[in-house]
Amino acid sequence: MSTKISCSKLFTLLACLSIVFMVTACGTTLRHVPSQSLNGMAIQKPASVMVADLGDVRIGESPDRVGQGVSYWLPSSYYARDSEGKKLSVSYYIAQSLCEDLGRLGYRVRMANEDGVRASLSLDEAVAIAKKSGVDYLVTTKVNDGKTNYWGFLIIPFVEPVWTRIDFDSQLIDLKTEKGNASFRANRSKTEWYFGKILVLDSIFDAGIFGGHWVSTAWGNTVVPAALAETAQQISAKIQAQ
Repeated sequence: MSTKISCSKLFTLLACLSIVFMVTACGTTLRHVPSQSLNGMAIQKPASVMVADLGDVRIGESPDRVGQGVSYWLPSSYYARDSEGKKLSVSYYIAQSLCEDLGRLGYRVRMANEDGVRASLSLDEAVAIAKKSGVDYLVTTKVNDGKTNYWGFLIIPFVEPVWTRIDFDSQLIDLKTEKGNASFRANRSKTEWYFGKILVLDSIFDAGIFGGHWVSTAWGNTVVPAALAETAQQISAKIQAQ
């Protein structure tokens, strides 16, 4: 009898904790980890590059929303935050991360957008700032799509499919000649499988305990960094070929 009561109390406690997590853990810290595909790569022609965030054209999305999940029909949304807990728009995160990747390749890089404000720029504004700074190249980014989703009520024992999509455009502008501009598009979608279910069937604990980790991993370590690394390599190849 006591065992049944203890199990019931434990289940109730876990359920309450999960709901609390779902209500309060909406902010997800994103830390960009450059893809290992960039390791060992080096450039022959040094150059200075400025990266500019031109904004986010996703439809019906908050600028900082990176994920959404449902477990037992309880919805939960996830919003990007930086290491200090400040609001982080998806478009700024993409531009800043691409800036880091280009720096990892050996370029002298900086952001055109003000870090304190993090407002997106128009193309004309970005070009003017880059010219004033005297850099060799301007790289712009614009986010078209991007989100991580999972549905906890799918009947798959023990594991949870978590799928992420990211789509953004970038442009390379040679500020010395303003010719030979190149455009690139990163479009990547991937489903990752996580061991995340406490019970054989779907449980209410999925979203509350694991959701934030799944989202931050996809955006900081796996899917999104892979798309960014590919774009950085394409941009670098174009610069080195000139």
